[in-house]
Amino acid sequence: MKVSDYVNSFLKKNEVKFIFEMSGGMITHLLDSIYQKNEIKIVSMKHEQSAAFAADTVGRLTGKPGIAMATSGPGATNLITGIGSSYFDSSPTVFITGQVNRNELKKNRKIRQLGFQETDIVSIIKPITKKAFRATNAKNVPDLLKKAYEVSTSGRPGPVLLDLPMDVQRTQIKAPKAKKVSIQAKKFYKNNILKKLFFDLQNSKKPIILVGGGIHSSRSLDLFRKFIHLIKIPVVNSLMAVDALPYSEPLRVGFIGSYGNRWANITLSNSDFVLVLGSRLDVRQTGSQVKEFKEDKIIYHVDCEKGEINNRISGCAEVNSDLQAFLTNIIKYIGKKKIQARNDWINEINSLKNSFPDYKENSKISGINPNNFIHKLSKFSKKASVIVSDVGQHQMWAAQSLELHKNQRFVTSGGMGSMGFG
Repeated sequence: MKVSDYVNSFLKKNEVKFIFEMSGGMITHLLDSIYQKNEIKIVSMKHEQSAAFAADTVGRLTGKPGIAMATSGPGATNLITGIGSSYFDSSPTVFITGQVNRNELKKNRKIRQLGFQETDIVSIIKPITKKAFRATNAKNVPDLLKKAYEVSTSGRPGPVLLDLPMDVQRTQIKAPKAKKVSIQAKKFYKNNILKKLFFDLQNSKKPIILVGGGIHSSRSLDLFRKFIHLIKIPVVNSLMAVDALPYSEPLRVGFIGSYGNRWANITLSNSDFVLVLGSRLDVRQTGSQVKEFKEDKIIYHVDCEKGEINNRISGCAEVNSDLQAFLTNIIKYIGKKKIQARNDWINEINSLKNSFPDYKENSKISGINPNNFIHKLSKFSKKASVIVSDVGQHQMWAAQSLELHKNQRFVTSGGMGSMGFG
């Protein structure tokens, strides 16, 4: 079997429906194999960056790796912004780049380039991928594809790049039968902290939950909503979790941060207990005065990456766990325990909402009020399953004022903040 034919078989077995690409000479074998089999739809974009963004979005929405391909040299480097977006926003993606023939690689020669459009994309892209590797032996391609899928979807999801030289793509190999890659079950390592967390929560007067994009990358949205309705604690969200709760949900407070809803920021400031789920507490959420953010608050920070906890905000109780595992365990722990009602706190938050409506933020602007416009647009978009925003002030207005229902997703570029994403 030709390597490029095996790539098609592997992707098909792993339920890939779309491959986003911009055609180029060094991926012709790959494209030809996929086209001839006619099992996966090839979506040709006008620029490799768009192909990367499209793959990123597939990863966000499905939890399965989105796939993008590009040729060598400028084709591969044009993927970089989209790969970065996928990396910072934790989207599972696999990028396959074409490369010059192995005998045209400069390797350790003291020259800049040997083959036409030869570019060491693997070295360039390593800092913003979970893994990047080049197939220098055709018989290793099946294992490398499997590894790419496993790495992309394990732990905190993200992009993996596989660089395939042209002669590797056309090599005949004795390939194993393509198999579907299984995603390993998540583990929770901090069972002993649940008792203390629940004790502190019950003894707080103004608790809040801060939810971020990790709720999506961990595929924990349904568990999160079940947890919220169990404990009945109000929720503020980061930009990447605007859609964590429907607009009509009474426990939904709003969008926090530099461009957040005023009432949501005041609510977070007034709280005495914060449970952080899937947010890295970015400077746009906390502001630069980190001591003031932490002051008089008990903060439990749940994150699958230990390095994100107590990074900017120190003194947080550390819960180094995947969200899916954490939520499963805390729901089980709480069970039928009596939850303290906090009607006064809820009423205080509702009073803040009424005092600082978002549409009054731009009340002196003549013409169309952007927040009013977003509210009205939402009412005409009830059938849309996904609302996508580019990057800029319109992104902030959308995050402030979209009225999403429970089955709608809001997709945008967060950590990279790249214009052109929409």
